[in-house]
Amino acid sequence: MNIFLGDEVTITKGDTIVTGQVTGLVLDNNKELERLYIAGIDNAFWFSYDKWMIIDDAEEESDEI
Repeated sequence: MNIFLGDEVTITKGDTIVTGQVTGLVLDNNKELERLYIAGIDNAFWFSYDKWMIIDDAEEESDEI
């Protein structure tokens, strides 16, 4: 899944779900997503440490057609 600045994404961790516009991306040394910033939220969401996961909305949209 490709994520770009300005994309709307939904991320989840446990029972928490966050949806918003991507304002920043940081990659680790392996060029994998390390953290993600969402508009209106000051702190980053850490994928490598806090284990946030991205929900792929494209799959859900194709099921609705």
